Amino acid sequence: MASQNASPQLHASVLQFLINNGYMESAEAFKREARRHLDILPATQVSDQQLATDMSRLQLQRRDELFDGDEDYFDTLIASYPDIHYTNILAVAIEPQTQALATSSIDKTVKISTMLSNSGISQRSYRHHQAPVLSIDFHPALPHLMLTTSMDSSSVLVDTSFEADFGEDLEKSGIQQVFKDHQKYVVRGQFSPVDGKYIATASYDRTVCIYVSDETNSPKYRLLKQLGPFLGNVETICFASQEVLVIGVRDDNYLHYVHLPDMSQSKINMNATGDDWVSFSPICISVSPDGSQLLCTTDHESGRTILFATGESRQLQNYYIHATDNKFATRRHAWHPSGLYFYASGGDDNSISVVETKTGRIIKDLVGHEAMIRSIVVDSNVGLISTGYDHSVKIWSKPMDAMIR
Repeated sequence: MASQNASPQLHASVLQFLINNGYMESAEAFKREARRHLDILPATQVSDQQLATDMSRLQLQRRDELFDGDEDYFDTLIASYPDIHYTNILAVAIEPQTQALATSSIDKTVKISTMLSNSGISQRSYRHHQAPVLSIDFHPALPHLMLTTSMDSSSVLVDTSFEADFGEDLEKSGIQQVFKDHQKYVVRGQFSPVDGKYIATASYDRTVCIYVSDETNSPKYRLLKQLGPFLGNVETICFASQEVLVIGVRDDNYLHYVHLPDMSQSKINMNATGDDWVSFSPICISVSPDGSQLLCTTDHESGRTILFATGESRQLQNYYIHATDNKFATRRHAWHPSGLYFYASGGDDNSISVVETKTGRIIKDLVGHEAMIRSIVVDSNVGLISTGYDHSVKIWSKPMDAMIR
């Protein structure tokens, strides 16, 4: 990471280094992000001696905290399902224990598909919301409990094992709780890991709602606190641990960490220089499988994605994936279970990149979708699941010969 008081001269030297070594795309991206520092310098070339001096001052995070890839990742399209929905698909989730697959569409339905499951669960279709569902999550300990959040500003907790009585509307069955504490789109909802004690929901009303349950087997959630308003729309949330929530906000250069038992908050500056210049917003964040790293996909047109040490401003790596000036692009990522790779979508070619975490090298581009990818999720047993505006759900796994071995 660059030092907190990195000077404009040091920024100029970094730019000169990129140009001298032919990293022109990176140079252009750097110029855009560092313009606040570069604009106050005269347009003169940095001398070789000054360049060497300044580059030696950079304190970059050692990459020995990251490990080499093992060539074990999901890269083969093994199944495609074009007939679960017949309109644009917005969200996908998989229940790890039963492999029940849940998808939502602009037709306002959430469908439970069982083609991946061997647990005897039944296929279902729900219509619990008045508008399309934007996110789906399953309780980590109670696989029958599903959380959905919607454009109608509500969140719904559903018991997918509930058997409706004869004559009852199946699409409205199983509702356990309805949460109506937001005023605008609820873009994300998540259970806390391991025990599901907490639920967090993020909304374009610039707030985050935290719900808690003291029950274990039959949880009943109550609103613990509504956080905000933040500077902008809350775009993304993730749990860093059972008791720590991380919040990413549009037009805000900080990640907000919340310790849920006492609701204490801290802010982590995403700018390596420590200033408050906002050149990007976080739109997708998640922690690595071992919890030590936090991956942050931004809305920057360079496709910048930053790997932080969890709870710190230290940048372990920067990636530039799927550069595009398309303001409507939906950028998403998902970790491979090993943490040695992650999958990233959001480019104009509708592909998914397999990225090596340590080096940032794009190992492979997964090609198959014919329109924008809206949601991706990874299950260690099933593989990578992707879906979007081509109305299909695709499963990517390992080649069959590798799986047999």
